[in-house]
Amino acid sequence: MKRYEVLKVVVILQAVCMIALTGMVLVKVWPESNTKGDERNDKLDPPRHQEGGKDPHSDGDTWADPERGAEVVATVNGQSITRAQLSEQLYKQYGNNMLRVMMVRLAIDVEVEATKIEVSEEELNRELATTLEGYDSEERFFIVMKEHLGLTKKQVMDEMRYRLLMEKIATRNIPIADDDVERYITSNPEQFEPNLQLHLQWIVTGTKTQAESILDKLQQGEEFADLARNYSQDEFTAEDGGDLGMIEADDPFYNKQMLDTAGEMSIGEIEGPIEVEQGFAIIQLVGRKMNSGLSGTHLFNAVRKKLALEQARPLPELEDELLERYGAVILK
Repeated sequence: MKRYEVLKVVVILQAVCMIALTGMVLVKVWPESNTKGDERNDKLDPPRHQEGGKDPHSDGDTWADPERGAEVVATVNGQSITRAQLSEQLYKQYGNNMLRVMMVRLAIDVEVEATKIEVSEEELNRELATTLEGYDSEERFFIVMKEHLGLTKKQVMDEMRYRLLMEKIATRNIPIADDDVERYITSNPEQFEPNLQLHLQWIVTGTKTQAESILDKLQQGEEFADLARNYSQDEFTAEDGGDLGMIEADDPFYNKQMLDTAGEMSIGEIEGPIEVEQGFAIIQLVGRKMNSGLSGTHLFNAVRKKLALEQARPLPELEDELLERYGAVILK
């Protein structure tokens, strides 16, 4: 996911993360799906709130302390909003989605234990390398994940691991012949060629006149990032000085004229105004790099995985099957 797209989902993902951290939702998924009677009910009883209790999935903050729930987290004109009120609203809006995520993860853990499916460090590192293609560096990627999504490096890597495990579960019984892989590679060479990426900043204005005024300020020596923060109408990048991060030179989600112009620019050069969907843009090329395409065994395995996933059942259906297989029960 490119950085520009990441910023668009910040609010939802931050809310989801807060629910997970508050520990409001605790579900157990048991492999003994045929257990009946009182024994089953005892296993699935929800945890009782105890004063000073700890959420076993948290880093140690209290989750059942009445005093903590009454903690005021914001005020407006003398009216208070407590932590408990905030948690309740987050639960109402995002609780069902987060609950499902937690249940599916537990079900995946049980399935992995039963089938001995594994994700190697090499596979995880290759997945990370693919994700990093939209960023300047690994360090920058994890900084963005922390600053905008509140996710630590460990949490990000855990998400990747679960996704890879789910893909392996989905494709483990789907055989793909070597001839099919070779035929796909031969028929789609453009998918595996090296690609150019551009690191851009931009300032978006409503009119061409406004853009030309900002160009005058740049020519007078004012900093591009400062002008973006003060004048850019793109709310997703303005606070970051108009930084769009690394963009593929042929990315269909960005204005073609803008990318074509950027592809001809020197690093540090500024161009504009360029008419875009949001108005008029002034762009600065911060950097560029050429990513090498896959080859050899890595290419062969990547295509085999792609073809298998195309034949696999939709992941939501597979999730439902896992939850049913391991007797998932919602208690609320």
